[in-house]
Amino acid sequence: MGPVRALRLGLLLLGVLSGALCGPHSLRYFYTAVSEPSPGVPWFLIEGYVDGNLILRYDSETGRMVPRADWMVANLDQQYWDTQTQIAQRNQQVDHVNLEILRGRYNQSGGLHVRQRMSGCDLLEDGSTRGYYQSAYDGRDFIALDMDTMTFTAVDAAAQITKRKWEEDGTVAEEKKNYLKNTCIESLRKYMSYGRAVLERKERPTVRVSGKEGDGFLTLHCRAYGFYPRPISVSWLKDGEVRDQETERGGPVPNSDGTYYTWASIKANPGEKDKYRCRVEHASLPEAEVYSTSLGSGDPSSPWAAPCSRETNFLFPGPGRP
Repeated sequence: MGPVRALRLGLLLLGVLSGALCGPHSLRYFYTAVSEPSPGVPWFLIEGYVDGNLILRYDSETGRMVPRADWMVANLDQQYWDTQTQIAQRNQQVDHVNLEILRGRYNQSGGLHVRQRMSGCDLLEDGSTRGYYQSAYDGRDFIALDMDTMTFTAVDAAAQITKRKWEEDGTVAEEKKNYLKNTCIESLRKYMSYGRAVLERKERPTVRVSGKEGDGFLTLHCRAYGFYPRPISVSWLKDGEVRDQETERGGPVPNSDGTYYTWASIKANPGEKDKYRCRVEHASLPEAEVYSTSLGSGDPSSPWAAPCSRETNFLFPGPGRP
């Protein structure tokens, strides 16, 4: 993963795509412009995602918008992609100008600089909708639209200039709202109908619980693999109580096969290991599953008796798996 892609994922994608256990359906477009392209890092890039699945891509090297999901290929003709290419090329021109404007505001004459934008919408289970627009510069938030107040939030003096211009214009917020509430939702509904078999599938997580002793603590890890859709809840319980404030988490992040991976870790007193359980909730499970930190068989070869520097693992297939 290149530095620009990693930056975009960290700042925009992972944060915005996170959601509740029964998450909404989502459509997101990510725009990335760089001042100094390099091999593998085009000057301009657009990627579109439905429920975290890549569906389309445009970059300045090919100059074409192309489908990245089979169900998009099957349902949209070449005229559609030609039109999307023209729109992407106009965005490329605009972002080139805007990147130069921002370099001037920050008094930057050279070097690698990155402008990022994200726009998208959610369709919730009750039929209500949410819209998002935000941008970033060099890895830091720049400006965002608050859909509730129809105002822009600017994070520094350079962004304040943009905020004043857009609010003095009087039409920018309304145009973005119209796009996010109408055009975006219409596109999301259409794409959902094309990819329903893929997007609404459910794949159960495989859960691995492990522990590693060191410095007088036992660090417990609970990892969930191979699940879809993305929303999942992985929690550590002690004596039946959720210990969220003591828990460190990572993900969910995508796997190459279209599923996701996530983990949760907590530090415990080694003598209290048996008080801890990992609870996993996911749309593929009829109810929450709870996983123990011990074998429960009295097996004298239990890895928890191994040297404290050794990490031990127990694999618990999701319900219904062999």
